[in-house]
Amino acid sequence: MWSLGVIVHLLGTIVSLWPEKSTRQNPPNIFWEPISILKPLKGCDSGLEENLSTFLDLDYPSYELLFSVASLEDPAYMVAKKIIERNPQIAAKLIVAPVNLGPNPKVNNMVRAYEQARNDLVLISDSNVRVDKGYLKQISRYMRDKKVGMVTSVISGIHGEGLGGKLEAIFLNSFYARWMKLLFRFGKPCVVGKSMLFRKSTAQRFGGINVLARYLAEDYMAGQAIKKLGLQVVLASEPVPQIIGKLQFKDFWLRHIRWGRIRKSQVFLAFLIEPVLFSFNSCFFGAVFLETILDSNPVFTFLAQIMIWFLLDVPTLVKSGVKPNCRAFLVWALRESLAFPLWINIAFGNTVQWRGKQLKLEGGGLLVTA
Repeated sequence: MWSLGVIVHLLGTIVSLWPEKSTRQNPPNIFWEPISILKPLKGCDSGLEENLSTFLDLDYPSYELLFSVASLEDPAYMVAKKIIERNPQIAAKLIVAPVNLGPNPKVNNMVRAYEQARNDLVLISDSNVRVDKGYLKQISRYMRDKKVGMVTSVISGIHGEGLGGKLEAIFLNSFYARWMKLLFRFGKPCVVGKSMLFRKSTAQRFGGINVLARYLAEDYMAGQAIKKLGLQVVLASEPVPQIIGKLQFKDFWLRHIRWGRIRKSQVFLAFLIEPVLFSFNSCFFGAVFLETILDSNPVFTFLAQIMIWFLLDVPTLVKSGVKPNCRAFLVWALRESLAFPLWINIAFGNTVQWRGKQLKLEGGGLLVTA
């Protein structure tokens, strides 16, 4: 248990820092295929107007923005409306046409926008991400390869406030980034809906996004459907920043209960072995092992191993803009210490809280109203 956790952690650190194949160079006279960007909105995320505004001046010849909300009363409606009115030069629409295709509220929200998208190349992009001007060119290059069916990105967490926000930032910039890259390296892609580029013509082969309304992890299931079509799911070389904002500890806890129960419902065997790879568990058994063979002080060896685990995470944290100071270490240690209690909580339940609703997960990630 101890050695496996250490090996996987070290391997994850190496993989996360291994340079991805660059796609920054643009061939001369390149044709950039038009893109439809779907922006499903729900409530006012932290910095929502600033987030959406980064999509108004992208360095890309032709794209459209399709904002969607489930209700005129949603506060995001007025934010999107104001942005569109202030920028008439941008091809943008605001769509309020909720449907009920299944329990997944995000899919229900963006179905009409998806149907109205005028381009074959579609990007689903959440409202809490910000991008630089070259974002569309950076991710769309991969779609030139006919073997590629979908492009997603690692998400880096920035501007986390409150205890929950700081825990979320540490999680995204260490454990999550490391494991997402590891999974892609070993041919087990995990698509993230915050940045998901694909073709409508390809999605129609598995029934379109309508069929994803039955699942909580519509992004993961879309990636699995693409793979079953014999196409590749690739990870873009550049991360996409997510604006975390202020989160309470409860927000962090419930979010990770939701993510954990998704994993449990879809990859149960992998979920069962997760505790072997948790740092505190691995370091505890390592301390016991070293005490047995070397008669060492278990408290000292436990703390020394914890520090080594943190130092292995430092390069990934720095790459995401986190300063590796005492405060970062304390937040990191708290996040790591919560991993096993969270796993226990996840194991003994199958309901989740999401967008104000309590939902129940069934086998394979199917979703029903609790």
